[in-house]
Amino acid sequence: MNKGFVLPTQQLIEVEQHLRRLYDKTGASCVLLIDISGQLISYRGTTEGLDLASLAALAASDMAAVTEMAKLVSEGDHFKLLFHEGENHNVLISTVGESFLLVVIFKASVRIGLVRLLTKETATELLEVAEKFEAESGRVAQIVDADFTTSLASELERAFSNRAT
Repeated sequence: MNKGFVLPTQQLIEVEQHLRRLYDKTGASCVLLIDISGQLISYRGTTEGLDLASLAALAASDMAAVTEMAKLVSEGDHFKLLFHEGENHNVLISTVGESFLLVVIFKASVRIGLVRLLTKETATELLEVAEKFEAESGRVAQIVDADFTTSLASELERAFSNRAT
């Protein structure tokens, strides 16, 4: 399902096919493709109770922070994969080219090795779509702009203020 960000129709169809295959093969709860500014492009899976806008913004900011960490430890300009382990659910975030992130939310009972392997495979497949998009649009977001910062701050404030009530 498509939300927010708009890719050309053919590229969106390809993205949704890859997300569906990853979702089906891993048994993930939800799979998202977002751009690095935190805008949701497409998703597949159960989203009941999930604030996708906040999740996308947080995943993008998480990757932005880890990118800076990678530079500090001489790992180049980024790490390719992030993993967050929880009691009930895990989150795996993978880069796709320079403009996109693949986010996989899955139950802790699902084998991480399977999810990691299939996520890496899907990210590689989506790389062609990402590179085509980047070449056609000339859009490779290297710097987080003021609009993103404002949007992220608003989403975080909304997310945390909802929890306080």
